[in-house]
Amino acid sequence: MTATMPSSPDRSRQALPPGFESKAGHLILEGCDLVELAEGHGTPLFVFSERRLRDNAGGFLRAARKGHPKAVVCYASKACSNHRVLQIIHEEGLSIEINSGGELHKAIEAGFAPHQIVFNGVAKSVEELRQAIALGIRAINVDSAFELRRIAEISASTGKVANVALRLVPGIAGGAAAGIQTGAATSKFGMTQQELEEAIAILQQAGDTINLTGTHLHIGSQVAETDAFLTSVKFAADQKRRLTEILGKPLRQINLGGGYPVHYSHRPAGQRAGSNALDHFAATCSAADMVQEVASAARQWIGDDVEVLFEPGRSLVADTALLLTRVESIRKRGEQPWIYLDGGYNLIFDAVVSRWYFHMATANRLGATTTAEFRVVGPLCDSSDCYYDVEGEYLLKSLLQQMPDLTEEQKAILQAQVIRLPATRPLAPQTQPGDIVSIFDVGAYSLEEMFQYCGRLRAAAVIIGLDGNISPIRLRDTAEDLTSHDQK
Repeated sequence: MTATMPSSPDRSRQALPPGFESKAGHLILEGCDLVELAEGHGTPLFVFSERRLRDNAGGFLRAARKGHPKAVVCYASKACSNHRVLQIIHEEGLSIEINSGGELHKAIEAGFAPHQIVFNGVAKSVEELRQAIALGIRAINVDSAFELRRIAEISASTGKVANVALRLVPGIAGGAAAGIQTGAATSKFGMTQQELEEAIAILQQAGDTINLTGTHLHIGSQVAETDAFLTSVKFAADQKRRLTEILGKPLRQINLGGGYPVHYSHRPAGQRAGSNALDHFAATCSAADMVQEVASAARQWIGDDVEVLFEPGRSLVADTALLLTRVESIRKRGEQPWIYLDGGYNLIFDAVVSRWYFHMATANRLGATTTAEFRVVGPLCDSSDCYYDVEGEYLLKSLLQQMPDLTEEQKAILQAQVIRLPATRPLAPQTQPGDIVSIFDVGAYSLEEMFQYCGRLRAAAVIIGLDGNISPIRLRDTAEDLTSHDQK
């Protein structure tokens, strides 16, 4: 038995995300010809927009404070902790969330003050905790009773009070994939109610060496439904009341985490529902609209006498960058054309680890009035280095062979559950070697996750400034970087 692999939405012309234009067949962003930029700086090349970054960061903060007067937005720096990106986030008035001593170093270097820093993480080392406690950061979001005991020991030995918030498990499985769902007891994050009882006992024994500032939760990433966030607010409100009663002192902050979505699929509104493979990557409303509603609910159910913290990452930076890649080769297998790009999962790791969708266009052939479907792959010596769901396609084929009696409807249901990505991408029919293919919405989890597999150099990154000038924000690797840490 065989199945028809899902293809991209039918479009007569290449679709562009909001803010992009076509001029003389070239892709334009904020007046900048991106094809010329690729030719001048080389490929692969990440291109960021300062204007969009500022709009996203400032807009999210304003929306949160419109819903709650004491809203604090702590940018999740793991999404992109490039120095210039962090500076811009700081200039827009946001605080920051970190996940390691390295990110703590970056945050301080970018200008964030200790009271603007919250520290997440499931396996913080003793040295990392010592640094955070010594600096007096806003809060260490404690992930386990074991970690809380470790903090108590460090505080007692150093005489420094540790500000902590307890990360709790709300039992909400939000997010577009299992690997980014963080709010259920089946994930590795946070304390269940049983472990919380142990943490309460530690707090009572620690006395004044630990300052409990509040609670923390995070339900996942790319959470497309506001209802999941509203459920988490009710959970946080219940926990606040309970902890206040048990410990006899009020909490001054409630951290509701992040997870706000990005509209990666760029499908028209009428195509955003159903069982299509791209449903995981759609967003029906903006992150700012969603957080305003969530913040308003927090004001109603938690009150406006406490600070309400949010930790957006993806929604602030994803659509601020694109990756310009070059077509290096082309072939056909049967009648199906394939193109080979000079950028693969060595630059966009989520393309394989989470089977994530990133929209594409042939940046130097936007004048084409039709599109053709291409299989798109990267340059690495690895079959997983592709922009379709190779694992899902093979799994579906195997399952259908083992279940030959399925109806067509049952096959369609199975296919929708197993395969996350379209099999092909609509690009200009004449796309050929030397052309520039733009991969959109790569500002999150790309620069941070690049690596040098197959001796590939990590890409450069530039930013289009408010004045239209192009500035480098990350240098391209050199051949020397490939062996710079090897012992010779």
